[in-house]
Amino acid sequence: MLEIPTGLLRGKNAKLSALLQSDGDVIKVDNTRSLPLKSGGKTDIYINLRNARNDPAVLKLLTRLYGIPLTRLGVQRFGEVPDAVSCFAGPLSMLLNMPYATLRDQPKEGRVSKASVIGRLVKDEPFVILDDVVTDGASKIAPVRTCLDAGVDLGPLVVLVDRQQGWKSKFVEAGLANQEVWAGMTLHDVRRELITSGVMPRCKLEVEAANPIIVALDGKPWEEILPIVDQLRTTGCILKVNDLLFWEGYRDLIPDLHVYGRVMVDLKGHDIPNTIANVCKRFAGNPPWAVTVHASGSEVMLKAAVKAFEGTPTKVLAITVLTSMDAANCEEVYGRQPIEQVRKLTAIASRAGVHGVVCSFEEVPMLKSEFPKLELVVPGARSPGVDAGDQKRTGTPQEILAAGGDYLVMGRQIFGAKDGPVAEVQRLLKEEIKKP
Repeated sequence: MLEIPTGLLRGKNAKLSALLQSDGDVIKVDNTRSLPLKSGGKTDIYINLRNARNDPAVLKLLTRLYGIPLTRLGVQRFGEVPDAVSCFAGPLSMLLNMPYATLRDQPKEGRVSKASVIGRLVKDEPFVILDDVVTDGASKIAPVRTCLDAGVDLGPLVVLVDRQQGWKSKFVEAGLANQEVWAGMTLHDVRRELITSGVMPRCKLEVEAANPIIVALDGKPWEEILPIVDQLRTTGCILKVNDLLFWEGYRDLIPDLHVYGRVMVDLKGHDIPNTIANVCKRFAGNPPWAVTVHASGSEVMLKAAVKAFEGTPTKVLAITVLTSMDAANCEEVYGRQPIEQVRKLTAIASRAGVHGVVCSFEEVPMLKSEFPKLELVVPGARSPGVDAGDQKRTGTPQEILAAGGDYLVMGRQIFGAKDGPVAEVQRLLKEEIKKP
């Protein structure tokens, strides 16, 4: 199956400019996420192709864009779902010399013909449905079934924007698992272009500066992460990636995540200095907020990481003793108690010129006193009463910040919260994150 190239609106090109500057309000933007959706939710970006009626230049652009997939698919007829794409369905039909049909959700009442289809559906004829966007896919089920019942050779649903809000699972539930969607772009593509081009701010700098939460995006696929970081964007959270980085690849993942917040690459680098230097130089080309390396890799290795990021805003954070290690584990591996080993590794890291260290709450007071210039990143932050899981040396957000910790790494508590991750972050910021 051929694929439509995604990202048609990337690159500050004329297509996006035409849609943004049109008289028809085809794309509406509101960084407060107050734009209402049909589903009842709210969004920061609303795309309404119906308004293309107000601007002939946009109609011409959309007609040409939709002509690309129809030509590549080699269909003989297409269907439009009113009223989303009705305004350019006629021009598209004339451009391609191709007949089309209109697919209604419900038959028109009080008419001579109460048909749910205007036009003709021909059995076994190659056919596709056009629409403006796809969200969870619920509104597409009826027209797809209408076409299947008519016996047409139904191809993919062709839309301008995939909002990536669960249409695949909705189609599976409806018994339409084989129904594909071809999208010219995703909502993420649009948001990335709007933010990188300065049309829409990612987050207010003062909001980012006041938020010490590092959200651990561990153990989740990109499809699940995206709608969450989308809603977290204006809270100013830092986004930590580890396994997702290795699966998706940093070349694409880091720029994509930068759209939604500062990015902490939890590399946990531990290798010979030359290898660490080479890896860090790769990241320096698109510098994240921070990168982690193990302090136990030696002062020389740490210096190689610091040097690789010279001239960039990236912080090098040295990992001391993992918060999953208790006193017995630490004795087994290092021959010292955790606080003694953390002090030793932090001294090495400080000499190497790192920006901060990763430590547990138990070591924060000592490190803040003995190494006041280093930033302290503290995993194992748990609200009172929340299960510590495999973390052995933990503290509450208020305890950590009051003791001098600068950042809190939180993952399972946020993603396992009863009211969802976004509500939990908002609750933490309101009720528990009170920096002294």
